[in-house]
Amino acid sequence: MLMLYFLLLLLNCVTEYQFHKIMQVMDVLENKKDIYHKMCAVLRMAWIFLCAWFAVPVPVLLMGLLVLLFCTVMPYRQHLLLVNSLTVIIYLMYITLFMLVTGCAGLAGYNVIHMEQNRTMRVIVLIITFIIFNVICFLVLRFRPGLLWREDDDRFKVVIYTRFLFICVIYHLLDSVMLTLYHTSRINYFLLVSGDILILILMFNFLNYNYVFSKSEEMKREYENNQVLLAQQFFEKETLKKLSEFDSLTDAYNRREISSIMRDSIKNGHRLICVFTDLDGLKRANDKYGHTFGDLMLKRFADACVKTIRGDGYLARIGGDEFLLVFLDQEVSYVENCIKELQLRLIEPEDEKERIYFSYGLSYDEESVDNYIISADQRMYACKNRKRCDEL
Repeated sequence: MLMLYFLLLLLNCVTEYQFHKIMQVMDVLENKKDIYHKMCAVLRMAWIFLCAWFAVPVPVLLMGLLVLLFCTVMPYRQHLLLVNSLTVIIYLMYITLFMLVTGCAGLAGYNVIHMEQNRTMRVIVLIITFIIFNVICFLVLRFRPGLLWREDDDRFKVVIYTRFLFICVIYHLLDSVMLTLYHTSRINYFLLVSGDILILILMFNFLNYNYVFSKSEEMKREYENNQVLLAQQFFEKETLKKLSEFDSLTDAYNRREISSIMRDSIKNGHRLICVFTDLDGLKRANDKYGHTFGDLMLKRFADACVKTIRGDGYLARIGGDEFLLVFLDQEVSYVENCIKELQLRLIEPEDEKERIYFSYGLSYDEESVDNYIISADQRMYACKNRKRCDEL
């Protein structure tokens, strides 16, 4: 008999260890309360041992164990909902297993409820209960820790589920009182076993539903995070593409990109007309009004070019104040009209310093990109030199 009591105490210690591990997995355990937890564990073990030793009635045993379990989670005010659910789950699992084993013993002809009649059998029932309980806890912690509640679970579901479990606890406590006060027949034990099995199935289904829901929420969060990451990568890719293809100041194409466009157009048999432009007096404007004013002139010139060509060509900033307009499959007269319109648009401001003047040169029917640019550049400089001669 003493060996059975020693085994009961040993299994009780293992159960307290499992309870400690479950609280760790649920991320509610605080190290600073470690001594308090150990004291509660000792009290629970002492209570079960003394109840078995002194033949305490089953309802008193179960209600005392419930109070001691709630004492463990009392300090966790910030996790009140979670720890209450944990306490009810642990307690209901234990009490259901205890009543299930008790019912099985009753079907076998052993009246375990009245401990004074068969104290050894009661200890054996407690031992079997602890063994099954520890096996279940070990399997859950080892293979399905996701069945346990988490702080970020749906609070509404946790409340509903906890209330359901608490009703099951009250049912078991009342059941133990009735079994203690009244004579129990085999049919009562059969109903007890059937009800306990049903409660265990419902507990598993609810916990498994929570597990599936948590996994789906986790997958949803991962999907959303991946979408955000893909969007960031796309944005970064587009940003890098824009930086590699466009001038950051004017949003016009850069020299490398316009050369690629012209090369592909020549390869595809398009007829190109290039207009090489250079702003007049930009250096003087920079010296007199500052480089910010000069940058503003470049932006205004680029915007005016875009409005003038109206999608019939491409605009590129070759460098400094030099721009290149490229037209595909257009007549020279159309391009010259566009240039005149651009000149009128740029000298509209009444303030002289806001007006922009430029020199330009056209090239067409060339054989290569370099020839187009060089030819237009030379004609632009010829235009600029004529202006200087006119000024003299």
